[in-house]
Amino acid sequence: MASIENRSQYQVTVKHRDDLKQAFAHSAKKKADAYVESLKGQGLKPKLSRLDDYYVVRVRSVSNKNQTLVAHSEAEAYDIKHRLESERRHGLFVNYAQAHQITLAALLVRYLHEEVPRHKSFEVEAYKINAWLEDAGLQRQDLAGIVASHPNPHPAVARAKLRKPTGARMGQSSETSKFIRKSFAEIVPDDFTDFIDERCQAVEPSTVDREIDIFSAVCNIAIDTWRIHVAKNPMDGVRRPRYYNERDRRLKGDEEGRLLGAAREEDREQSIDRRLEALMAAERQEANDALTVYRRKQVIKSARQLHMQEAEDTFHHVPLLETFVQFQLMTAARRSETLTLTWSNVDLEGQTAYLPETKNGRARKLPLRSALVEMLRQLPRTGELVFPIGVDGLRKAWQRMCQQAGLTDGNELRIHDLRHEAISRVAEAGSNTPGGFSLVDLQHFSGHRDVRMLLRYAHLCTQSLAKRLDAAFASPSESVSHHGRRRLKSGASVTLQQILDESATVPAAELAADDDMLDARSNLHANVVHVNFARKTA
Repeated sequence: MASIENRSQYQVTVKHRDDLKQAFAHSAKKKADAYVESLKGQGLKPKLSRLDDYYVVRVRSVSNKNQTLVAHSEAEAYDIKHRLESERRHGLFVNYAQAHQITLAALLVRYLHEEVPRHKSFEVEAYKINAWLEDAGLQRQDLAGIVASHPNPHPAVARAKLRKPTGARMGQSSETSKFIRKSFAEIVPDDFTDFIDERCQAVEPSTVDREIDIFSAVCNIAIDTWRIHVAKNPMDGVRRPRYYNERDRRLKGDEEGRLLGAAREEDREQSIDRRLEALMAAERQEANDALTVYRRKQVIKSARQLHMQEAEDTFHHVPLLETFVQFQLMTAARRSETLTLTWSNVDLEGQTAYLPETKNGRARKLPLRSALVEMLRQLPRTGELVFPIGVDGLRKAWQRMCQQAGLTDGNELRIHDLRHEAISRVAEAGSNTPGGFSLVDLQHFSGHRDVRMLLRYAHLCTQSLAKRLDAAFASPSESVSHHGRRRLKSGASVTLQQILDESATVPAAELAADDDMLDARSNLHANVVHVNFARKTA
């Protein structure tokens, strides 16, 4: 059965003397009485009372685990007692004590060890969780050890080379993240609200929203999978930050030409550097064997001056970044999909590129236009990847290209903007294509899992939709009305001889009726032939 123990503090107060107010632990009743007597000896009238803020509900059972729950009022304590007794009578056992004994920080650590290695974004999620643990004064977790000990990590995580911890903190620390030290049962929506308000002052709302996604995942798995029972999910009622971060950046004027020109120049510089490194192979080995850093730098500097002219005269131009830009504009592939594309998954004859793994987890094929196929044929196959460029290397090269093309500051262009440009161009091209492109066609082209993500491109399909509507609702009649007169449409099946024969056999009464329907201007024309088209076409 359940028992209730009052562990609220004793409080001694004196009217109009807040400086004399003192609180005593629930086990220090004698000290509270002694303090009351001392105040009375001073001629005061102290008041001893018991607070109603801390109760312990104990449940002891022979067949199940003992539970110790905490309530913050007597009414809440009795509610817990009655609920537990009711569940016992119905043969139920819910271990509510576990949520009081484990902290949210411990759940984050368990989630980091058991669940996060299954995700492709392991390193990003792990960095955020480690940052929260550090801000709360707890120990960071070893990521390499977590991956090594996990039974089934994501393939991309298993083969990835994790960055070595440097001890440096990149982001701004969060004071409110200390709430993760509270027990899971004590976490309330206000804790997350304070965290959101503070983080929104340091980073973008979209970043805060992704951080809340991690907390939400931890709470859901703790309740649904790990069976850590709480009265209500702490995330219920949490109001996420509102934001609108859709970009509608399109290439304008000669921006595409400037970008491709900058890409060609970047390819030229990198091609020269590769040729220079090949010519400097011997000097590079000598520099590695040098005893001092000064000597190493001198050897490399002299070698560059010696071989630079030869490198510029004999280099082989590889249009790697230029082809990358064209690939993004013609396929609308995501950056990660392009950088992980392998030659074994490219069929130049069939004009397709197979992506076994995408952002939404579903494989898909990219259609390759003939112009793009010719560009891909020019790339050397020195490795497995079509575009052997690292993420950091691409980021730095893109910055240099945009700087040279004048696509910075208020005119900034991002790599992902090329995907938006590619989808927009296909949607616009559908207006000039028989039948046009629907949102489903765009979904197949872009690889979005949900067609609702493409509603931002719906207005670009309106023109082709209007043409299809004209074709679908075309009038089957062979005549049209023009200024009150019926005229045959082009391609009508009525010949001139049939019109003359029809006019010769029309009864006079019917001609008179037709004359009444003509306006004053038609009566002025004596050569008007009246034909009953309805009767003829029927």
